[in-house]
Amino acid sequence: ELSNLNASWKLPRPPTSAHHTCVKEKKLISQKIPPPPTTTHHQRKRIFLPISDQFAASRSTFARPGGGYHWSLLLWEINTRCEIGDLDDSGLSKASLSVDVTYHHFDSSRGVNASAADAVATKLHQVLCVSISKEDYAVISYGAFKVVECKTPQQRNGYDCGVFTLGFAEALSSPSEDGGITNAKEYREAVLQDWFEENGEHAKFALRLRERICGDIRELAARNK
Repeated sequence: ELSNLNASWKLPRPPTSAHHTCVKEKKLISQKIPPPPTTTHHQRKRIFLPISDQFAASRSTFARPGGGYHWSLLLWEINTRCEIGDLDDSGLSKASLSVDVTYHHFDSSRGVNASAADAVATKLHQVLCVSISKEDYAVISYGAFKVVECKTPQQRNGYDCGVFTLGFAEALSSPSEDGGITNAKEYREAVLQDWFEENGEHAKFALRLRERICGDIRELAARNK
């Protein structure tokens, strides 16, 4: 799922997030993914990753299926800007690439998945750095790496984390023009809160989303009869 960064946003399966958490650094180098497209303009890629608290556990703990008790959402955003340099004596030109990466974490039980999100983001950042060929660019610069904990609507029980995570992904995946916003964190927090209020808040939010999921399952099942 992570091999194609050409889409504006992606929704990898949970095992993909798990793999990049637990794989050893030596294996990361041999699993290079294509670099962001070489262009002369700014590009923004958004990847939504489901995070389990199990991802922060040891490899042996993670290897046992069925572990983990909580889900949250990590939004991995890659902003790239490529500029073509001057021609050299051979008539060739190499581009300079600037890569700005942000990780916004949305947790409906604040703080529970902070270490798991940080573990996943750290591995993903390593994958991104080794995936871009240094031979293709004269200069490659990376912005500061940080996981930003965002203000998020909170669940009031111990079982709605998965539903909240799905809802957050839906709200934040809608097309927007937030690429040039100075404070993307506050913007996304506002979008999420507005969406949460419009969908019934605590009283009806989880119930409505479950009903929609059930309806989608019934519709797909009817199509495949």
